[in-house]
Amino acid sequence: MSDTTPGPHVLISENLAGMRPDLVARYPRCRFTAVPDAGPLLPDYFDAEVMLRSSMGEEMFDGILANAPKLRWVQITAAGFDWVGGELFQRRLAEGLLYTRSPHSYNVPIAEYVIASALLHARAFPALREAQDRHEWVRLVARDFIGSTMLVFGTGSIGGEVAWRARALGARAIGVNRGGGAVEGFDRVVPAGEARTVLPEADWVVLAMPLTPENRYFFDAEHFAAMKESAVLINVGRGALVVEDALVDAVTSGTISGAVLDVFEEEPLPAASRLWGLPRTMVTPHTSFRAAGNINRLYEDFCANFDRFLAGGQPVGAMRQPDLGY
Repeated sequence: MSDTTPGPHVLISENLAGMRPDLVARYPRCRFTAVPDAGPLLPDYFDAEVMLRSSMGEEMFDGILANAPKLRWVQITAAGFDWVGGELFQRRLAEGLLYTRSPHSYNVPIAEYVIASALLHARAFPALREAQDRHEWVRLVARDFIGSTMLVFGTGSIGGEVAWRARALGARAIGVNRGGGAVEGFDRVVPAGEARTVLPEADWVVLAMPLTPENRYFFDAEHFAAMKESAVLINVGRGALVVEDALVDAVTSGTISGAVLDVFEEEPLPAASRLWGLPRTMVTPHTSFRAAGNINRLYEDFCANFDRFLAGGQPVGAMRQPDLGY
């Protein structure tokens, strides 16, 4: 883009409007328009070429897709793609629309959440909290995190952030991915088909992969049966990765030591859900990704990709295997 050529028109979700002054200053030849989540749908949006989408509702998003023929690229402020779809969206993808996620925005807080969860259980904080509620002075022997093994399902950007933090604290990090190919930061990586063979080694089992048609409900009773009795499941991926009945049985029977659950098949988690009352289990309201630094990371992620787009390059974070949904 030359110094005199107008830049593309960029739509940004209303909840990201605070970025607009910085974006205008950084890209003075581009036009940035904040779009409300639920309308009205304005003709001013229809010449847009780029969209940074966050909380925008499906009706508004579909309205723009249907009326903005120049739209070439949409970046979402999310770590995964499983919540997007629809016939119109699929048609625009087939016509060449590029759809990317924010590849680095949530890795840090999610990885910190995982490590914090493991350390809380290692230091017996759930049991100590229960003793506090009983006003009971107990002497519990904590587990060492150093020397333990963390098994991470999903060796992408989030899993990688988890792995190096675990290793920095003296734990071993084993990764699980589709093909079993080596990934930097992990001590070793095994293919998903062999996951049950390494589950007996794990003190912490972390689910950090996207939800796809092939892995829905994959973590079942057989997986729990292969885990150590002292192991803890930490799910920061998606709730539907796990068979809920198998999880409940594994925790209540003592097959595993406990669980930390941040994601659920139905969200918000209904008040009547039995998951709230599971023993030795921490339930958090899909909050592992929330942190004060996110807005800065989202901004930098978008700008890095926008620079590539303006230079005629390919933004990163696109679906690697669209047929599998990630």
